Amino acid sequence: MRILPGIGFLLVMIVSLAACQGETGPAGVQGPPGIAGAAGPQGLQGPMGPMGALGPQGPAGPTGAAGSPGPQGPQGPSGQAGTPGQRGPAGPAGPASEPMASKEKVAETESSAPSRWTPDDYTRHYVIEAINMYDSEGLESTAAYYNSPESIDGQWYMYIADENEIMVSHANPELVGKNVNDIAGANGYPSGSVAYTVADEDGAWFDHTFPNLSTGALETKHSWVVRYDGMMFGSGWYEEGPGKTDSAAYTMAFVVQAINLYNALGLEAVREYYNSAASVDGQWYVFVVDENQTLLTHPDPSEVGKNINDVVGPNGYPAGSSVYAVADENGAWFDYTFPNPATGAAETKHSWMVLHDGVTFGSGWYEQGPSKTDAPAYTRSVVQQAINLYNAVGLDDTLAYYNTRESVDGQWYAFIIDAKTGVSIGHHNPAIRDRDPSMRVDATGYFYGDDLLSASESGSWSSYVIVNPGTGENQRKHTFAVLHDGYIFASGWYE
Repeated sequence: MRILPGIGFLLVMIVSLAACQGETGPAGVQGPPGIAGAAGPQGLQGPMGPMGALGPQGPAGPTGAAGSPGPQGPQGPSGQAGTPGQRGPAGPAGPASEPMASKEKVAETESSAPSRWTPDDYTRHYVIEAINMYDSEGLESTAAYYNSPESIDGQWYMYIADENEIMVSHANPELVGKNVNDIAGANGYPSGSVAYTVADEDGAWFDHTFPNLSTGALETKHSWVVRYDGMMFGSGWYEEGPGKTDSAAYTMAFVVQAINLYNALGLEAVREYYNSAASVDGQWYVFVVDENQTLLTHPDPSEVGKNINDVVGPNGYPAGSSVYAVADENGAWFDYTFPNPATGAAETKHSWMVLHDGVTFGSGWYEQGPSKTDAPAYTRSVVQQAINLYNAVGLDDTLAYYNTRESVDGQWYAFIIDAKTGVSIGHHNPAIRDRDPSMRVDATGYFYGDDLLSASESGSWSSYVIVNPGTGENQRKHTFAVLHDGYIFASGWYE
């Protein structure tokens, strides 16, 4: 290999110096630092290296200051129930409860009295105050106070009966000293007996008609009665209730009062009262039928004890079986013709029937209804009564009645056609029943069968000439027919 002349000379000099060098001396003192050079310009950022492996978690740092609350997050799932803790010590005794079965006194102040706008609550408060007075002052002082005018609070007054059923306190002085069984409301209704009987240690409500001493009127009274220490403490509030001008509402209230009497005193008390003349209120009276279909009460003594199916209206109409059949626990109306005891006339009666505890309670109100002088209106009523009977007792019993001569009312009688076959299945004349429908031709040769079979649910009129059973002569008949439940119910009048 060839070495350049300059380089060769340099190597000779280095070797010569190395051969002449002595041993290494001690280190010299460090000189002062030199002045830092100016920073060079920042170089370009190199590419990011790959992410290193995650190191172990370091120790927790100190708790930082609480930040402002963030928005509420969604509710998490319920945690498991913890184990029950030990029972804590008993707390202080609470206030005594209202006096009922026990004789603990209730300390009620005037400021704690309920508003008179909540009459049920105020009535209970009024009775409790009387019981409190009895506990602290005894019967004599309590009776003396509640027999005084200053104890009366508007429509509220106390009545107290002792364990011997004697009224010892009442706002009406004429009732003080009487046996509760001799205290009656409107129409002799045994209000005193019922109130004394229904009272119990928890308190009970009882509704009846009784004079309002603050107005002098007969009104519905809502009484709250409590059995305490063997005695009855009671008071109540009034409202006008339905008037006789609202006949339907008055009838329903009349029946409710009969059921209240049954609930309080039983069936025998109901029989005793509602078979009395005093129980009749004008056109209103209560009739009661037991589960054996025996009529237990009625203002006409000759009807009492009959099977209800033997109680009939004008023309033998099965009124008894009809009203008994429609009765249910919610109550039901049934319209029919029946004698009005207040006038003696046969009128349209609207009866309200309720089945309660296996016993049927009913009452009703009357209206004159259409007269026979208004032939079209009377005809409609005959048809409606036939439909009512069908709805109440069914087809078989309806046919059993209208297939009799007894069902004929002068020129009026109801007949029934099977709308599907066109055949008459109900008629007082057996020759007409089951007859070929094609034979419905009148005395003039007019075929009126199609007119009858075209009857609608709202009813339609047709006319033709046939024999009037009342006169035996051919006359023009105007027939009103109604399609109902697959049958045509019809009747008519003659010119």
